[in-house]
Amino acid sequence: MNQKIKNQYKVEMVEIKAIVKEGPGLITYRLDKKMKFRPGEFMLVSVLGIGESAISFSSYPDVQITVDKVGNVTKALSSLSVGDIIGIRGPYGNPYPMEYLKGRDVYLISGGCGLAPMRSLIKYYENKKNLKDIKSLSLFFGARTPEAIPFKHDIARWKRLFNVHLTVDKADAGWKKQKGNVGFVTKLLEKHDFPKGSVAVFCGPPIMFKFTAEILKRKGFSDDDMIVSLERNMDCGVGKCLHCNVGGKLVCEDGPVFRWSEVKGLE
Repeated sequence: MNQKIKNQYKVEMVEIKAIVKEGPGLITYRLDKKMKFRPGEFMLVSVLGIGESAISFSSYPDVQITVDKVGNVTKALSSLSVGDIIGIRGPYGNPYPMEYLKGRDVYLISGGCGLAPMRSLIKYYENKKNLKDIKSLSLFFGARTPEAIPFKHDIARWKRLFNVHLTVDKADAGWKKQKGNVGFVTKLLEKHDFPKGSVAVFCGPPIMFKFTAEILKRKGFSDDDMIVSLERNMDCGVGKCLHCNVGGKLVCEDGPVFRWSEVKGLE
């Protein structure tokens, strides 16, 4: 019996349908593509003549990616316009554990561009049918400045649906006038009381993980009740090149979503 085998390395060319500048250096691209994926998974995105980069989905169920201009591929993406063509392959990786989150109070904790992959999870719960699966959803997010807060239109809508807590490292006059929070996102966590049995999902700068985990442990969270999303430079995306190896874990195949118990001792 002949069975069609999917070529994991095959690149599909797709058109950019919309571009949104989210903040300094942060840009969202909506692609002309329908595909099945799960929040937390990623794609390999390529610009012809430049290279390929692993980028998480930043929406759901439509296909969007959000990138920060920090490498050759993302800088090349920033020069493109609506109607231009890029290459994609995927989806790859392990998603957020939706079954594990069912029936729980879910806390999303993020800093900087770490909100991009988490946005796919929030979009999933914007569907009222999916939101019924959990007790509640809360977002704690920190940015350098008010200007650097991405997805402002989304956040305005999320505030009507979920519990949203924002903070900035450096406030401007407008932020001070509305008495917005100032300080690291961990400062907000220190002051918050979490219901028993809660689950935390966090994504952001690696330095944030350790301090966030320490606070949540003191608040009663177990290592298994903390879910983290790791970022790592990848080449193949399917566990062959070992380029994304971190302490024996392959971010592309074993992650990018992990329980804190799996990665807390890794360098």
